[in-house]
Amino acid sequence: MIKAIERYFLRNYDVSRMTKPEATDLRFKRPDLMFIQARRDCLHVFEAESTLTRAFSKFHGFRQLAKYKGNYKWLALPFDEYKKDSERVSEKCERSGFGLVFVSGAKRLRVREEIQPVYMQGDFLSYYPEAEEEWYE
Repeated sequence: MIKAIERYFLRNYDVSRMTKPEATDLRFKRPDLMFIQARRDCLHVFEAESTLTRAFSKFHGFRQLAKYKGNYKWLALPFDEYKKDSERVSEKCERSGFGLVFVSGAKRLRVREEIQPVYMQGDFLSYYPEAEEEWYE
């Protein structure tokens, strides 16, 4: 699922610098995927969950995503899981300001953006030292 999301965003967004799977921040939190879109203040972080149960768990999904630092925060789910309670997932994303993408397909995975995240102003790259180091290289 992560590779499909990475390919989709590389193709459809101006990702001029890099993507980083599982970048570690200063507090040892690890978004599943992070990419920088053109500028330091366009940092996208993703939490991908395989089930709806994990998305609403107190140790994963929405709770984990709320702890990450980033200008845009995204939750990723398989489409079949999203369909189980799409209203609840959409409402939670909109209330939290998170974007929502889902991945569908068996052989060829397709990514669809369902909800756009709310932009959070700030420079959050310094929370991810290894990514910041790459940014300056």
